[in-house]
Amino acid sequence: MSRKTKKPKTRGGHLKAVPSAPRMPLQLVLNHRVVDSFTPDFVRWYERFSDAEDALQCLHIVKLFISASHAISEESSATWFDPDSLDDAALALASTLDEADSDEALVAIFDYLHLYAEFLFETGRWSGTEEDYFVLHMLLTEEASGELGLPDDIPELSDEEQDRAFQELPVLQLTGRLLEWLGAGKDVTSTGVLRLKDIEGAAGAVGVKARGKKTGKGPLPEGEGAAEADPESFEVGSMHEVPVLREIWAALVDIDGLSIGSTRAAPGAAAESWDSPDLDSRLQIRREFLTVFLASAVMDSGDMWEEGPRDNATLARVLLRGATGEPVSVDELKSAAANESVGSALPTFEAIRALRSLATLADLGLVDVDTHYTVPPPVIQCVIPALALVLAMEDNFEPGPVHPG
Repeated sequence: MSRKTKKPKTRGGHLKAVPSAPRMPLQLVLNHRVVDSFTPDFVRWYERFSDAEDALQCLHIVKLFISASHAISEESSATWFDPDSLDDAALALASTLDEADSDEALVAIFDYLHLYAEFLFETGRWSGTEEDYFVLHMLLTEEASGELGLPDDIPELSDEEQDRAFQELPVLQLTGRLLEWLGAGKDVTSTGVLRLKDIEGAAGAVGVKARGKKTGKGPLPEGEGAAEADPESFEVGSMHEVPVLREIWAALVDIDGLSIGSTRAAPGAAAESWDSPDLDSRLQIRREFLTVFLASAVMDSGDMWEEGPRDNATLARVLLRGATGEPVSVDELKSAAANESVGSALPTFEAIRALRSLATLADLGLVDVDTHYTVPPPVIQCVIPALALVLAMEDNFEPGPVHPG
């Protein structure tokens, strides 16, 4: 899965205490050389998130992790990690540090491994299957949940129950329709967005009546882009102005269900799994999608012109409590949004933004709203990975109190 905004947390000095690797068997030496051969490309890729020095630190930790894995199983790979031995190897590496630093180091190790695995997958160097990568991604994402003190006993549906529930989930139905509309691909502008004439078709696929504005270059063609097609639809200057469409589109890009080229948007590698006859593949891609969709809602839950932090700790707390049996009441959140006391501006704005976001999430079937906000069973298992994903991307993030105190 591609996550463009991910950046590692500020690293402390604890990882500098990791000892150098001992003399190694030939397979391990060759694997280290493979990692070294990635250095120039990895540094360029990594500089989207942090600096070259941290990129080199990441590769150093990866090589030490590979050494730890080899010591445990006498096998290792530079382009694939075995999810079954992930914890043992990471713990073995972290245990080489002073006891006071080992817990913090373990978190950093998982963060670095996650970044390296993403690099392998995005650049076509991953030698495992797509399912292997998704399993590893989920494990590495969920490791971060320990920092939030989140529960690990969330009830899960059986695969068959989950599949039936997913079929009825509005957001997944709309996403399937968008992929069907996309077909083999659609042309995009130089900025990677749909052309104005295609906005109406894409918006219609996700249940929104919108059309691209006419330009001075002449009227839009007749058909799915015609402005006269529906007088009740609103005009937009970009697909990013179409609610729901922009969120679904972005989530598809993040899970590689949608690939954006210089002139065309086409189904990505993960799109084949969307309606796969293989139940595991079908469930995995949908869980990936919902996790990213919910994480994006928390990280970007306000109007683009609003000042202040983009992430919304209040929304995160409502989702968490709605998934763990202690739901927030609608009245409680409305009371938080109406708070006008001096010094409580940020929590109040967060509550206002959370109300708007929860209304959208409810329309998409991701939240049930009665007297309280609850998360429906098919979505529950995606909430904690989503919040862990936010934690991995946003420094110092913590789900906050619902009511400003």
